[in-house]
Amino acid sequence: MYHVKVIEQAAGPRGADTNANNEVFLKDVLNTTNKLRAMHGCPALTVNAELNKLAQEWANHLRDKNIMQHRPNPKYGENIFLSGGMDVEGELPVNMWYREINSYNFDKAEFVPTAGHFTQLIWKASKEVGTGVARRDDRTWVVCNYNPPGNVGGLFKDNVPQKKL
Repeated sequence: MYHVKVIEQAAGPRGADTNANNEVFLKDVLNTTNKLRAMHGCPALTVNAELNKLAQEWANHLRDKNIMQHRPNPKYGENIFLSGGMDVEGELPVNMWYREINSYNFDKAEFVPTAGHFTQLIWKASKEVGTGVARRDDRTWVVCNYNPPGNVGGLFKDNVPQKKL
């Protein structure tokens, strides 16, 4: 007879609830973001404490309302992510946003709703990022705000370069 040991794993970012930012999670988001940006020849983003605060407030709002929506009339670029039923590490939301590269046409170089997270993530002119993460039960919300914002009409050709070989 075989015995299978079940390991309980808490939901959420590294198993921690976050009224304040989870440092390891945020570092993973930043490192993954900058690794993917570098593949496109885009400069690394730096962390902005004010953007972190803003992103955390919105992540908490989404958690408290148990909803998934962008901030109305945002001043900054924004990517949001929601996951349920699994442990979430910082790489996951960034990699999910990046997968939208498959919906983006580099030849047309224009906004496509199904690639908006990808184009904001890579947007060359963005210099700073702030990240917030919030958890309730088995659901995790992640918000990233970017300054200056991306997805500006007419500027896609210069700001969303193809992957470098």
